[in-house]
Amino acid sequence: MQRDSELADLLYEGIQITRPLLRHITNAVDVASQKHGVSVGERAILEALLNSRVPMTPPALTERLDLKRQFVARVLTACKAAGFVEIKDNPAHMRSHYYVLSSKGRDAITAVRQAELSILEELLQNLSADEVRAHLKVQRALLGCFSSLAQS
Repeated sequence: MQRDSELADLLYEGIQITRPLLRHITNAVDVASQKHGVSVGERAILEALLNSRVPMTPPALTERLDLKRQFVARVLTACKAAGFVEIKDNPAHMRSHYYVLSSKGRDAITAVRQAELSILEELLQNLSADEVRAHLKVQRALLGCFSSLAQS
């Protein structure tokens, strides 16, 4: 029982550092993305489109990114104005268009991701593959736990 209590304390400590961790990650991503003319919000949209094998509608992007519909709509408008995305007709819905990356958007998100990956590759010099896998497992478990609690 003592061991479970100690592990719960460690997990709680991990949760406590999440807010400052996310703030620092967001700030670092913002600084790096701005070098390529991309905001943090635009980066999220561009990456979702890059990772998608098919064009996406705003509702699909909203669901995938777990963001507010209005925010996604504003960012898509900014991405279109910047030339990062193109709109394609959606034969199933006249008012819900598909969005795809333009070549400019693909180039921008590829450059942003490459810069981020080089930083992570440096960090990996101090972490084992098992540690990274364990971290991801814990993050997914926390996301599942707290997502379901937030729905209640």
